[in-house]
Amino acid sequence: MGIIIKQSIKGSIWSYLGVVVGFITTSYLFPNFLKTDTVGLLGLLMAWSVLFAQFSSLGFQGVTSRMFPYFRNRESNHNGFIFIAFMVMAAGFVLFLISFWFLKSWLIETNIEKSKLFTVYVDLLVPLTFFTLIFIQLDFYNKLLYDTVFGTFLQEFLQRIMILIITLLYVFKLITLHQFVLLYAASVCAKGVIIFIFLKFKGEISLAPHLKFISPKLKREMIDVSLFSVLTGLGGSIIFTVDKIIVNQMLGLSATGVYTIAFFFGTLVVIPSRPLLKISGTLIADAFKRKDLSYISDIYSRSCINQFVIGAFLFGGIWINIDNILIILGPDYNNAKWVIFFIGLGYLIEMLTGANGHIIAYSENYRVALYFLIVLIFLVVVTMYVFIPVWGIAGAAFASALSLSANNLMRYIYLIKKYDMQPFNFKFLLVVISFISAYLVIQLLPVYGLLLDIFVKSTVFTLIFGAQILTFKISSDINSLFLKIFGKK
Repeated sequence: MGIIIKQSIKGSIWSYLGVVVGFITTSYLFPNFLKTDTVGLLGLLMAWSVLFAQFSSLGFQGVTSRMFPYFRNRESNHNGFIFIAFMVMAAGFVLFLISFWFLKSWLIETNIEKSKLFTVYVDLLVPLTFFTLIFIQLDFYNKLLYDTVFGTFLQEFLQRIMILIITLLYVFKLITLHQFVLLYAASVCAKGVIIFIFLKFKGEISLAPHLKFISPKLKREMIDVSLFSVLTGLGGSIIFTVDKIIVNQMLGLSATGVYTIAFFFGTLVVIPSRPLLKISGTLIADAFKRKDLSYISDIYSRSCINQFVIGAFLFGGIWINIDNILIILGPDYNNAKWVIFFIGLGYLIEMLTGANGHIIAYSENYRVALYFLIVLIFLVVVTMYVFIPVWGIAGAAFASALSLSANNLMRYIYLIKKYDMQPFNFKFLLVVISFISAYLVIQLLPVYGLLLDIFVKSTVFTLIFGAQILTFKISSDINSLFLKIFGKK
């Protein structure tokens, strides 16, 4: 577990430095200096580009995750694996360009009334899709080289620094709104260029083919995994982008802007799990290769309790300060409160269930993940259309949280029945008790001025919740980390 903790800590440091930067941009600069339809434009461009990039990958990230251990050999340039990856990406991007040529008129027609600004910048989806595709594939590849930190640094920190800089340029009227949108897109594209240069410099990019290494059996399995991963990858992207797309279609670009800002706060809960699950996925894939189920079960259990503790702490920190957050965002974002709550709660449940998705995805029964995904897509779309007319953007957030919870329940039941893996025990109840007791104490505190109120509430909540977690020894990893930081043996 040492490599998991080490990489998770490094990744989390960059993630939370990025959160600080993103907080300045998203909670203050965007609400105060950009119109909600401009914020909605940025969120919608990101949603469509991720969806199109996933389609363009042709499922090869699944091949990378499952099959790269069989290619791994640095002396032989990993037997030409990256050459195959680039050929697949090139073919996928050509298919995207053909598809986009037909889809462009539909995108314009369906957005011309409620989201006119989007139709002006729809062509930005081409470079955004290309460089997002490059980043997704090379980040997967770099992850399998046991480096989950650099991709996190690029996505969570460097990209946000660049966006902060261009936003400040716009705030001080050094660039126009048009230039701001173009530079925003360039900032998102940059991470694809940088990770390519990084891996090339490390000697991990070689376009020399080693086609003789691929036996007929290996070729068939790669094609099989790729076809399956097209569906699961595209479905996974739909889950994480469809909310913004449906909100835009039903409520317009301004509502999408409010939803996008609120979504940022909700997702703060899940940020620590990203570096942890990246490296956990790599170790789970290697463990399945050597059929070490006990090791996988240990990763599963620890990921659940560690993520739940961190997620509960962050969710509590956000919710005790929700009124202060709304004051910072301003009156245009009053409807964001319950979006933040439901998105945060949905991702807290996601963290509670740990690495369950990775275990299923890397197992020999990985096709089961597709069935769960189909159910999840159905739930998300149906519940969106049910709850958005009733509760607006809060209904979209509730639909996402409900669907994520149902999906994780299915995964949990499956892993019990298939592998007899049951990660939960009384310690999870202690986390809930620690959370509730800390939250109730906060409700007894008086209200101070904005910044002092945030500081006092956050400090008290941290001390009470943290003290109970450490005293009850709920997580051996967290206790060990605490002792290490404070220099105790």
